[in-house]
Amino acid sequence: MVLLLADLVRSIVGLCYKISEEGGAYLSDEDYIESVRYELEARGFFFRQNEVIELEYLGKVVDRHIVEFIIEDKILLDLKGRVLLRHRIFYKQLAFYLLKKNLPLAFVVDFHSHRLKIRKVVNPNFNYQL
Repeated sequence: MVLLLADLVRSIVGLCYKISEEGGAYLSDEDYIESVRYELEARGFFFRQNEVIELEYLGKVVDRHIVEFIIEDKILLDLKGRVLLRHRIFYKQLAFYLLKKNLPLAFVVDFHSHRLKIRKVVNPNFNYQL
């Protein structure tokens, strides 16, 4: 079954809100990651967890970033805390990861706030005709 991007976005945002309502702002990072994994499996989504994205300069790996989830080879889902969400450079890095993995968009989620915070980062070079 092929999921439309809009349907996938609604499902992911919905499961994040469900986890936030159930767990509140007080669970550990590992608990949130496990909850997301459980919800993705329960909905039958194909996903990869702890995907490593390497950043290269002149053919040499200069940095590695671990992304919590890549879902249906369409959406990158990263769970971060409040402090990192405030840094603009983080969103530039995420946009680069989207380019490198050729994914249309990413969501950055902060479950630790009293109100769930979800930020979307769009890959401006993605070919939406696919």
